[in-house]
Amino acid sequence: MSNREVLISKSKYLNGLQCHKLLWYYYNAKDKIPEVSAGTQAIYDQGTLVGEFAKKLYPDGIEITAEYHDFDKIFRQTRQALEKRKPIFEAGFAYKGAYARADVLVPIEEDSWDIVEVKSSTEVKPVHCHDLALQRYVIEGAGLKIRQTYIMHINTGYLRKGEIEPRELFTPKNVTNQVNEFLPSVEKSLQEMRKSIVLKNSPDISIGPHCSDPYGCPMQEICWAFLPEHNIFTLYRFSDKVAFELLKQGVQKIVDLGADVQMSASQLIQKESVRSGKPYVDRKGIADFLTRLKYPLYFLDFETINTAIPLFDDVHPFAQVPFQFSLVIQEKPESAPVEKAFLSDGKEDPRHIILDQLGDYLGESGSIVSYNAGFEKMILRQLSDVCKNYEGWLSAIEPRFVNLLEPFRSFQYYNPAQKGSASMKEVLPALTGKGYDALAIHEGSMASSEFLRVTFGEANLHEKEKVRNQLLEYCRQDTMGMVEILQRLKSL
Repeated sequence: MSNREVLISKSKYLNGLQCHKLLWYYYNAKDKIPEVSAGTQAIYDQGTLVGEFAKKLYPDGIEITAEYHDFDKIFRQTRQALEKRKPIFEAGFAYKGAYARADVLVPIEEDSWDIVEVKSSTEVKPVHCHDLALQRYVIEGAGLKIRQTYIMHINTGYLRKGEIEPRELFTPKNVTNQVNEFLPSVEKSLQEMRKSIVLKNSPDISIGPHCSDPYGCPMQEICWAFLPEHNIFTLYRFSDKVAFELLKQGVQKIVDLGADVQMSASQLIQKESVRSGKPYVDRKGIADFLTRLKYPLYFLDFETINTAIPLFDDVHPFAQVPFQFSLVIQEKPESAPVEKAFLSDGKEDPRHIILDQLGDYLGESGSIVSYNAGFEKMILRQLSDVCKNYEGWLSAIEPRFVNLLEPFRSFQYYNPAQKGSASMKEVLPALTGKGYDALAIHEGSMASSEFLRVTFGEANLHEKEKVRNQLLEYCRQDTMGMVEILQRLKSL
């Protein structure tokens, strides 16, 4: 690829600002970049939906309908739309090898335009202003006069009542001054990016804080592969800044950390466990934890969605709305677990149904066990805010919650296989040998995105039924996993 053939879009420009190695791979070895995760794809899909609602703010707007790769048609439609002096959606421009499409171009007076960038975030971030700086550079270079630049982001204070009200859903923010600060560096940045893109081999760039700033990099699996299994970045709550400094000094392994490196008690336990290859067990601490459990036990887990566009009345943007729960009841230590489950069909707000069912199932005594119980309690509090008749019930059951995360977060038990994590996804296989790898749905963001896809998308009946069974299996793994973790703790 020669320098003159390089066309840098605004998304690739942001990739380049983050890392030239990532940029090189997109142009020269895109097939080597891992596919985006289900959670990341859900974010992209949500952004698309938010953009559609933003268009409703400009009812006379003109849509540029050409396919994203058909540049000639994009430019032709854009020229025709500009002549009509109406808001334009996805207008496309090119200038000096850079390419940008504006979410909304708004005509101002006789000869000026405002650029409006729509974001599904809840605030303005520096990366948004870099995005707009590239757009302004290209669009002004192509001959338009730009007056102001805006970010249109989600207003978290909006509460849905009936049909979505776009003017209340969005908050416009004038970021012209911030964008203009970045504008002078755009051309030089583009020149440096082109030099990297045309290299025969990818730039040799060390890993660093840029690997997750402003976004998690899809290349991390490749770029970080040189690190040993128990590397300093897996040390529990260890400063990334310190870890990168140590890496520059050649320190990679946890066991190579010297006495001059300040570590917490938990980190020292992890280091010793890695060195010995054996789990650490605080039997007294575990025994004290177990004394807090009162039978019958109720193992509870929620799955939630948190969409930018509220799906139901009395929901804020990005509020956690439960669509599923799994509950396992164990009357006595020797009793067989009894399983209960709920999975919304999406046709109505599930929150009242969930509270009604849990009100019947959870009884009046006994411990309610959750992994990271603060999340389950938060969900129930939010439900009771909507269902006021359950406020007293919630006050009565809150003290019954026991957090199964505690013995692992406090390192009363630690297995080297956890690699510094106290999450259930790492604890369950480390402690019991059972995990999530064999499941079609194996993590929470995937469960959320799959539920939204088959419930509110265009999935056929067979696909919907298949995914719903997978969701039930995944949520059941969480609650039955808690049962098995507790049994294992008792044996210790």
